[in-house]
Amino acid sequence: MIGKKISELKDEKKVSVQQIADYLGTSRSSVSGWINEPEKRSPNPEQIYMLSKFFNVSGDYLISESSLIKNRIIPLIGKSSCGVPKDYDLNGYDPIPVPVDMFKTGMYAVEADGNSMQPKINDGDIVYCCPNRIIDSGKIVHYNLNGESGIKRYKINEAGTIISLIPLNTEEYDVITIHCDDPVELKMALVVGKIDKDF
Repeated sequence: MIGKKISELKDEKKVSVQQIADYLGTSRSSVSGWINEPEKRSPNPEQIYMLSKFFNVSGDYLISESSLIKNRIIPLIGKSSCGVPKDYDLNGYDPIPVPVDMFKTGMYAVEADGNSMQPKINDGDIVYCCPNRIIDSGKIVHYNLNGESGIKRYKINEAGTIISLIPLNTEEYDVITIHCDDPVELKMALVVGKIDKDF
């Protein structure tokens, strides 16, 4: 079963047997053996762990009899403000499952910190983010503004000259306004889902 799954994931990711072998630090013939002779040869536990990271799937999926991918794995990179923007360390990594039908290459997750986006996003919720996506005005984004990380609703005026980052809880929190000629560094990723903290 594991050989078939490695073969399917290899095709899905469009990588070669040699690329898998190079990543694992093993021989091409070893990986070919796992795929073509799974009844005789299989990866060891450390290789299974490395394969799960390479293909963004759980180790349990690789070794289970199930043919369904229930989840993919993305990195939880740290916290992000749902309040006053803060400078967080976003270089951490914890594996977080994401439904396979939501998964996109490059996805990551952040933990919401604060209540400026209530009732949609609550303190402690895990928020799924997709970079390199077209972001329409009105969508919720995870942004990094001059090193400060936050979650707000993105809006741009018709002239395309003023960006507003708007909290849902406007009674307690202010709108952040950015003029397009302001000397700022702004990166944004589209928020595509979440896991409730009480789930």
